[in-house]
Amino acid sequence: MKAFIIRPSALGDTLLLAPAFYQLADKVELSLAGRRPGIDFLRPFLCNCLDFDQKGWHHLFLEKPLCEKYFMPDVDRVVSFASDPDGRVNRALRKSLGQIPVFSFPPFPTKEEKIHVALYLAICLKKSGLPVDPDRAIEEAKTRPIINKDSSSGSKNILVLHPGSGSKKKNHPPEFWIELICDKDLEGFDKRILLLGPAEEELDRIFASELSNKGIEIICSPDNDRLLLLLQKSSLYIGHDSGITHLAAMLGIPTICLFKNSNPLQWAPLGPNVKLIPDSKYRSIIFRKIRKALQMA
Repeated sequence: MKAFIIRPSALGDTLLLAPAFYQLADKVELSLAGRRPGIDFLRPFLCNCLDFDQKGWHHLFLEKPLCEKYFMPDVDRVVSFASDPDGRVNRALRKSLGQIPVFSFPPFPTKEEKIHVALYLAICLKKSGLPVDPDRAIEEAKTRPIINKDSSSGSKNILVLHPGSGSKKKNHPPEFWIELICDKDLEGFDKRILLLGPAEEELDRIFASELSNKGIEIICSPDNDRLLLLLQKSSLYIGHDSGITHLAAMLGIPTICLFKNSNPLQWAPLGPNVKLIPDSKYRSIIFRKIRKALQMA
């Protein structure tokens, strides 16, 4: 069986395919068209990994698509999770694929569907005929690392904090993170690292100024290899509901995820050692729950 999955999404949204891919990789020849960097971390599961922002894939969204502009691997079914409210992508795929069946699903479950996004994706893949057990896939993702961790790197007494995400409404403000990283309960780590992604680079000066004498290392937008090495060497990760948080959890890193304006039921990171901290209007309550999670990590 050969399946081609289309999911042009951000890092975390792409990584939520991993539980199903982990289960399917030895049964199905999987190909994926998606966006970097998410597709790069799923390469171990894939026969073909295609960058959706290259090779003319945008033609799928045109009113009159030029189907020859994008490369389609040899497959026996296509599963699309592209945003396609008017069915244009579906029609373009059917036009280019002939008799190969196309299964099109919305990128995410509706808010009314009380279901984790990774479970939703696995259910959709099962509906397309792929041999995945959705419930088992999610349970496996909760009990073991499903993205290979380099065990040779060893666990260091290193804390990594990531104060950003793909949506500012999900983020606590910089002063929250400055207070957290300077908290006495975090002083026992040999190294404390503040990780800034592209969306947070504008905050570099604020953090650098406030933390200059605190022994905090600030790392901005590391490439994939450096990011993986950083996470693999860490003994604890703290972050918002973000793509990097999902990655840390799937690597098996002890992870504390802070939720604000997103639903843990749908977006909780999946991993063997994950603690969820819900939002509160009282910062003291959040800090108390973080300290409790630290004791349990």
